[in-house]
Amino acid sequence: MGETRLYDVHCHAMNLSHPNLTAFLQRINIPFAMAVFAPVVSVFMGKTINRTRNLLSVMENDMGSFFLLMEADLKNHSGAWRSDTAGKGLKVGGRLYEKIVLTPLMMDFGYKDMKDPGIFYGKPVQKPIVEQVTDLFNGIRKYLKESPDKLLEIYPFLAINTQNYSLDQIRTMLDKYFSDYNGTYERLRRNYDRLTGFDGNIETMGSNFFSGVKLYPPLGFDPWPEDSKAELDKVDYLYGYCQRHRIPVTVHCSDGGFVVGKARDAELRTNPKRWKKVLEKYPQLRVNFAHMGKSSKFWKVLTRDQWARQIFELVLKYDEVYTDFSCCGFSEAFYASLKAMLEKYSDQQKEKLMGRILFGSDFMINLLYIDSYSGYIDLFLQSPSFTHDEKHDFVYNNPERFLFAGNR
Repeated sequence: MGETRLYDVHCHAMNLSHPNLTAFLQRINIPFAMAVFAPVVSVFMGKTINRTRNLLSVMENDMGSFFLLMEADLKNHSGAWRSDTAGKGLKVGGRLYEKIVLTPLMMDFGYKDMKDPGIFYGKPVQKPIVEQVTDLFNGIRKYLKESPDKLLEIYPFLAINTQNYSLDQIRTMLDKYFSDYNGTYERLRRNYDRLTGFDGNIETMGSNFFSGVKLYPPLGFDPWPEDSKAELDKVDYLYGYCQRHRIPVTVHCSDGGFVVGKARDAELRTNPKRWKKVLEKYPQLRVNFAHMGKSSKFWKVLTRDQWARQIFELVLKYDEVYTDFSCCGFSEAFYASLKAMLEKYSDQQKEKLMGRILFGSDFMINLLYIDSYSGYIDLFLQSPSFTHDEKHDFVYNNPERFLFAGNR
């Protein structure tokens, strides 16, 4: 396998029809009226309202146009973009990354226990994941047909919230999309190329179109619901299936996000400590703790890096635990602080930690904090805190190990 791919293991691909807007508006933390009438109130809201408008502008696209927009942004605005006789792609440290591999993490917004928001038409609308799946693969088909350079390769993660399904439904879903999963880049790539002929019917897709499973505690998923045998049986089956088939799992792990219900419950479910019993039973489960446990506030007497250090302890204990720094790298200060935190460990520990860190952007949600996708990538590629070889590990070697167990 060549060294020509830059992996973004944590991004999203959704438009305004996909999220539950109650959860979405809580996430962007701005009144809907202000988002709609942004030109009128922008003078009062400054960057916040402009970034919200920027985010909504991206989400107004269909999925195909969304990917074409990302590609155009990289080609027109990234300082690392090169197009000459040596090839096309992002060039850094003597390496030319000719492909950007995206693993869009789907979101299961069908939260059945959402509270009535106190308005007349307040019955929560369900958002079937099947509609997102159809839109996403139709979007990939459009991108493959219309992109002039095919810079992107797109291998989504399927969102599963076990609380929204029966055990039989979970079995059926996993068998449908992962029964023939072999965890290799080559198999995913062959299926990806076939999507130019996708007819819009996901029932005909079969296995090896999704590259992993996405779990999202703030929307109600509980990693270890030991107070309910029925719920515990469902997650137990999910983990066993993923470990047996070597399917990578990414779980949201920050105090932000699409929080529905009580914040205290979301914090309890999202805390990396919730995974201790999971990993004790399934020590070979390959799981990526997203956002590196990012905290925007202090939890009581805990420091903001408390969750990150808990994740690092899991990485050191288990060989299949990873973490990404999506929605974190908005300035050099973050990369400098990450470097400083790693330096506190022994050489042996640091070596293992460095081999389990993944690059992620959290695009398009990261537009709440930065202007563009290319801007987030360039900040990382230009960071002096890590060497070119270390950054290559984050964007290539480590993601390949996380995503493609079948290539080992």
